[in-house]
Parts: sequence; C-alpha cells; structure tokens
Amino acid sequence: MRPRWLIVGLVVSVALNLFLVGAGAGIVALGLRIASESGARPGAYFWATQAMSQPARGEVRRGLAGLRDQVRADVERSRTLRVQGWNGLAAAKPDTAAIKQALAQSRQLDLATRTKVEEHVVDQVAALPPADRTAYAAGMRRALAAQAGP
Repeated sequence: MRPRWLIVGLVVSVALNLFLVGAGAGIVALGLRIASESGARPGAYFWATQAMSQPARGEVRRGLAGLRDQVRADVERSRTLRVQGWNGLAAAKPDTAAIKQALAQSRQLDLATRTKVEEHVVDQVAALPPADRTAYAAGMRRALAAQAGP
C-alpha cells in the first residue's frame, strides 16, 4: 500500500507544481500586458542609470518615480486632448480648428512635461560624483541611439 500512496502523492505534487508555475507565468504575462497598455515602460532616463553606482542609481530612480507622480496628471490630460482631437475627425463635419486646438494644447503639455523632467534630471545628475555623471551621460547616449534606430 505504501507505494500506491507515494505515487498518488507524487502525481498530486507534480500537478500542484504545474499549476503554480502556470499561474506565475500568467501573472507575469498579465503584468507585462497591463504595463505595455498603460504606457508604464521605463524610458531612456531610467535605462541611463544602469552603469551608475548603486547609491546614485537608486537616488536618481527615486527622483524619477517622484517626478512621474508629479507629471502624471499633465500626461493624462495631454493624452485625453490628443484622443479628443483625433476623434474629432470622425464627425460628420469635422471642426478642424477645434481639432488643431486640442492637438496644440496636447503638444504644449508634452513640451512642458518634457522640460520639467529634463531640468529635474540635469539638476539631480549634475550634483552626483563625476563617475556617475559620466556613466549617466553614456547611458543616455546609448538609450537615445537605440531610439533613433538603425
């Protein structure tokens, strides 16, 4: 009787482990999907910190996270204006002036947000030791070159 219970226990263990691995993979896949749909992907400012020393990297990343929270409302407003503008083209008689105005407001918000982020990053990184500043600058060059493509 003992071998039978051992086989049953082994089968149950394998089934449970397969379930847990599948659930974990599903959670990871769902998280990646949600992140890609929400636009919550790390950008060049984040990736540029890779070669920095650990304390400086953590400091810059915390600053970026706080900044992201500060500009979130403007980013959402810009996205809403852009969608509103492009949706205006579907009207029976599109109001091109209103569409252009919504897109212009969206661009202004984007520019203001980019300015705020760049100024914050420059101020924060400029206060770091030379090795970390050099590493960040090299990381930004790589990130921007990757965005430019081949």
